[in-house]
Amino acid sequence: MPATTVNVLDRAVSLLQAFSVSQPRMSLAELSRATGLHRSTALRLLGTLVQAGLVQRDPGTGHYALGYETIALAETARAGTGLMDLARPVMQDISAQLDETAVLSVRSGDHRVDLDQVVAAQPIRRVVSLGQHKLLTFGAPSLALICHDTPDALAGLLTRQQDATLARHPDFSAEALALDLAQLRSDGFYEQRRQYGPGSYSGSVGIAGPVRDRHGSVACAFGVTAPASRVTPDLRDRMIAAVLDGCRAISARLGGTQHDD
Repeated sequence: MPATTVNVLDRAVSLLQAFSVSQPRMSLAELSRATGLHRSTALRLLGTLVQAGLVQRDPGTGHYALGYETIALAETARAGTGLMDLARPVMQDISAQLDETAVLSVRSGDHRVDLDQVVAAQPIRRVVSLGQHKLLTFGAPSLALICHDTPDALAGLLTRQQDATLARHPDFSAEALALDLAQLRSDGFYEQRRQYGPGSYSGSVGIAGPVRDRHGSVACAFGVTAPASRVTPDLRDRMIAAVLDGCRAISARLGGTQHDD
């Protein structure tokens, strides 16, 4: 493929990736700033993306948003992996046992994407946002996905995600992350407690572990999450056991085995 073609594709992809849940609609000027593309270049590429249905333009405001074709592509990607079909029976069993939400997460480049969930039946429950790009440096599923990265791969990830991580989590440090990852490799799971606002007792508890494929690589992360107010010591122990069992079960369905490092 000619270099010029690759360059155009890179620029088009950067436009698609500029949209987020927090900023689903953007003007041409905003997209130009977010991607570093000249406005004329961004406008030309957006025209092609609109024709393909990957981007839509509001004629009233002139703002752009992702098109419905991206939903079709996302559903095709989800179906094509086969991972969801293999993991869902395990997720359903564990969610039913705990009556808490079970979540399946995968890695997408430098981000985590929560791919599927089985939501608890209780009226007060945790529901995660599927399909969003989330930091790989924070959260139980994220740490489960990167816990077996090589030192060089992890260092590269931290360099690329340092600014975004510090913007959301000012207390983050590479040293603390290294300790957390070492503990995760030893225990087979990681627990993340999150508060919604300073001094708040309203939050969540997430426990997740890595799932290996038949090659021994981390294929995905499996976890459970619950409102913090409901997580007693007994429920916490049950969540940990369920996550470890779930990781083993999904790994077996993928033709792999869980093992200690």
